[in-house]
Amino acid sequence: MKTNIMGTAVATVQQMQSYIQKVNPAVPKSVIDMVEYYISEGKTEGVRGDIAFAQSCLETGNFTFNGSAVTLDQNNFAGIGVTKNGMKGNSFSHPWIGIRAQIQHLKAYASNEKLYGVCVDPRFCYVKRGIAPYVEWLGIQENPQGGGWAAGKNYGSKILEILAKIIAMPEVNKEDVTMNLNTSLISNNNSYANQVPKYIVIHNTDNFAKGANAKAHAKAQHDGNFSGYSAHVYVDDTEAYQATPFDRGAWHVGVNYGGGLFGICNNHNSIGIEMCVQAGYNYEKAFQNTVEICKMLMKKFGIDANHVVSHYDVCAKNCPSAIRAKGDWNRFKQLIGAKTATTTVDKYYRIRKTWGDSKSQLGAYKNLENAKKDWKEGYTIYDWNGKAVYPEQKKDTSSRKEKADLTVKLDIQLPVLQSGTEGVAVRCLQSILGVSVDGDFGKNTKSALKTFQRNVGIDDDGCCGQNTWKKIADHMNANTFK
Repeated sequence: MKTNIMGTAVATVQQMQSYIQKVNPAVPKSVIDMVEYYISEGKTEGVRGDIAFAQSCLETGNFTFNGSAVTLDQNNFAGIGVTKNGMKGNSFSHPWIGIRAQIQHLKAYASNEKLYGVCVDPRFCYVKRGIAPYVEWLGIQENPQGGGWAAGKNYGSKILEILAKIIAMPEVNKEDVTMNLNTSLISNNNSYANQVPKYIVIHNTDNFAKGANAKAHAKAQHDGNFSGYSAHVYVDDTEAYQATPFDRGAWHVGVNYGGGLFGICNNHNSIGIEMCVQAGYNYEKAFQNTVEICKMLMKKFGIDANHVVSHYDVCAKNCPSAIRAKGDWNRFKQLIGAKTATTTVDKYYRIRKTWGDSKSQLGAYKNLENAKKDWKEGYTIYDWNGKAVYPEQKKDTSSRKEKADLTVKLDIQLPVLQSGTEGVAVRCLQSILGVSVDGDFGKNTKSALKTFQRNVGIDDDGCCGQNTWKKIADHMNANTFK
């Protein structure tokens, strides 16, 4: 019986770590720390992360890199891009990105299914999809179609030999390990009494200052230094702090904007978790810690995965911007146990002057016909997704067309947008960033653009030039923007 590449890992993180420490006692700590990425990235794409790890052990000589075409600092643990002798291969900015690329490359060979994360594999498009669903067929010599990952004889069998040794490693402790939640800075500041949590809302701070970690935010809230804002939990890449009692509502959702859950999930029935993004932080560690805290609170309060939502789902605000910019919201939902990233929405029709103007709301109705009876001139009836359904609207496809044109032809010289610029291109940019669309490049547009630029690793000058347009197009093609 052949071994499917797609599926759930059999080996655990502990077994993988124990194996590599046994066969390579000098293995760097950075390698031990990154092992968990094989499992989390594998879960995202439905690929067995333990197979990917065994492949990396083969490709790198158990992470000694003796005789390997790549080096540790390339974060390329599977020889991606080494298509002939002497080639250095691709390099990646972080281990988890290199591992994601490897997982995606395995998926390209093993399946015809779409990717769920943003594609970071530079050679994904060169693979003939689905020609190697089994580990045994990853070797070109053993593949019935004469294609595959590597030319060496019995390549797949060698991976499986390593995998068998990994699975044979004893587990040190099979109990669930939960992250510690520090409660030393809890206060009632900026909170409401008598909350019953039904939702968990995920945010990130957008505070990129040095030292703006979980403790710093919790202390600032505790000391009364936040005006009009609070959260229940702050999480960073090393620890988590609770700042508000869970039986009190925090000021984290907001009362403006208007997403599909606006008015349903609110400050009185939800727990707000802020992922901290301070200067120099480890995104993947912060991301995984946020997942762990979320799962812990889901279990504590009996909240299912469909009631874990992003701030965007509630307010149509670009938040959590760091997670959205990396296309990782689907991955987050999958890691907490959701089958899809679809959020449960109570289906009400709302009468408002505009979708974002919640204060003008005349009522919320289960039945559209009842809503029409109470409709008044100057108002619009919106469905639960914020779509205008009555009276009939003139179709405005300008922003859609602008977005389509942007992704279809990147060689066009797109305009440089900056403070003071006005026009259709600004409207297109504002629509993409999720800010108010008025065609005027003002303070809010600049702030949202700078946040996006920081999240994707380019200069945060608040000016939308060719590099920024290219990044925007990449993320639109990857369906990062909702």
